Amino acid sequence: MADKFDYAVQNKKMSSNQHFSGGPHHNTKNAKKRLYPIIKLGEKTTYNPERYVDSPEVIVKAQQLISRNGKSTNTLFNQIRNDGGIQNHLDFGGNVILSSIMPDRAIEGLTSEVYAEIIDTLGTKHYLTPDGETYLGEPGSSAGEIHRMLDQTQALRDCCPLCVPIGLVKGCTSEQIQYHLEELQNMGLRRFCFHLADFFRGPDYVLQVANRFAYLIRERAYELIIYGIGSKKHINSFGFADGFATQSHYVKAYYGYRYEHGRWIRSRELAVDRELVMHNLRVISSFIEDLRNQQELTQYLEEEVDGLLQNSTAEQTGINFCINT
Repeated sequence: MADKFDYAVQNKKMSSNQHFSGGPHHNTKNAKKRLYPIIKLGEKTTYNPERYVDSPEVIVKAQQLISRNGKSTNTLFNQIRNDGGIQNHLDFGGNVILSSIMPDRAIEGLTSEVYAEIIDTLGTKHYLTPDGETYLGEPGSSAGEIHRMLDQTQALRDCCPLCVPIGLVKGCTSEQIQYHLEELQNMGLRRFCFHLADFFRGPDYVLQVANRFAYLIRERAYELIIYGIGSKKHINSFGFADGFATQSHYVKAYYGYRYEHGRWIRSRELAVDRELVMHNLRVISSFIEDLRNQQELTQYLEEEVDGLLQNSTAEQTGINFCINT
C-alpha cells in the first residue's frame, strides 16, 4: 500500500503543482473568521451556543453516538432519532456539522454503513470525511489509512448525496497532506478541516509541523477549519485559517477553569453550569474577534500604502512626461 501511495504521489507532483499554482482558494482578506462551537451531546450545558456567540454552524461528534469499538450505535443515537433529528434535539435552526474525529479503536470499527446511518438519521447539513490513524514517523501505515479514508469517503458520497462533506485532511508528511487534499478536491470538496489536537502530544516542534501542514492546506483550499483549538496563543498562530472549532469552553469548565483578567483561573468552588461554559465560549469568541480586527487593520494599512504608492507613481509619470515634452 505504501509503494502504491508513493508511486501515486510521484506521478502527481507535476500536475498537482500546476493545479495548485493558481489555486482554487479565495481571497481571505475580506473573509470573516468564524467560530464553530463543538457541542457535547447529552450535556445540556453545552447546547445552544448560538444564543451567546455568533455561531450559525455547530459541530456534534459521531463518537458520542456509537459504542467504544465503533461497530454499533447507542441509546443517545436512538434518542436523537426519536426526537426527529439533530436540529429538533438541539432546538437549533442553523447548520449542524457531524464530526468523524474519534479514538483509534472507534475508527477501526466504524464502517461506512454505520456512519451513513448516523448522517441520514441526524439530518446534518455537513459531515467530516472519515478519520484515520496517521502518526508522525509512520508513513507506511499512514499511507494505507489515507487510501482507506478515500475509499470510505467515496462510499459516503454515494450513500448520502444530499449531505455535503467537509474534507478532514490527514497525513504524516507534507506529501501525504497534499495528496489527500488533492484527492478530496477531485471528488468535488471545497471546505476542509485539519485536526490540531493530534499534535498537542509531544515536543514543541510537533506544533510547528502542524502549522506547516495547515498552511499547506490553506494555500490550496477554498476554506480551512482548524479543529480542536481554544487558546489565544494557538488561535493567533493559526490565524491564517478561516474557522476555529473548539470544545475548550466546556473542557476548561469541567476542570474548574474560568477565564478572568487575561488568564485561566482555576477554582475548586466553581459550579460547572451553563453560565460558566458559555462565559468561557464568549472569551474564546473574543480571541477570534481580536484576530479579525487585527487583520482588518492590517488590510486597511496595506490598502493605504498601495494607494500612496499608486499616486506617487502617477505623479512621477506626469513629471517625466512634462520633462520629456
